[in-house]
Amino acid sequence: MKEQTRSRIYLVAIFAVFFGPLFFAMWLFYVPNSWMNSKTQNHGALIEPAKPLDDFKITSIDGDVWDKQKFMGKWTLLYVGDEHCDLYCEASLFKMRQVRLSLGRDRQRVQGKYLGIDNKNNKQSFNDIIKNYPDMKVSWFKIDNTPNSLSTYDLHKNVIYIIDPLGNLMMHYSRDATSKGIKKDLKRLLKVSKIG
Repeated sequence: MKEQTRSRIYLVAIFAVFFGPLFFAMWLFYVPNSWMNSKTQNHGALIEPAKPLDDFKITSIDGDVWDKQKFMGKWTLLYVGDEHCDLYCEASLFKMRQVRLSLGRDRQRVQGKYLGIDNKNNKQSFNDIIKNYPDMKVSWFKIDNTPNSLSTYDLHKNVIYIIDPLGNLMMHYSRDATSKGIKKDLKRLLKVSKIG
């Protein structure tokens, strides 16, 4: 009787050694696991499908012209601002600057842009942003020049966007997003991307 029990135990052990990993792998593949999803979770919201920027041209208050080419070849952190840069705006611009600086050598692959919408042509806010964020391209546009562009791409004010080097809007962050989360997403994109 003992010999028969021992034989069964050996048979079960051999079965577990050979087929256990297979069943475990199938379970991992087919059963949704929140702990697995959390490891690959983005901190920003993906824009699905990504929205390619069409050919467009808008002229800023200072005479600079923005078109699709301004967003090609590099990863772009774009902040869409209001007529005044308030505390949330300042915090977002600070996050963008810190994220870019923290990327080390890869910071050359990323550019920061501020697109301001201005009803009153507030030169003071414009000049303050240029002074405080010299590495960021800053342009403000009169509101009557931008509604088509904004509505076409469904851009919202006080939001940070990521645009890939091919000119596709692909991710956005609310004003409560952390610089740590943005950095993690961007580092992952830069690691897997061969462009920009």
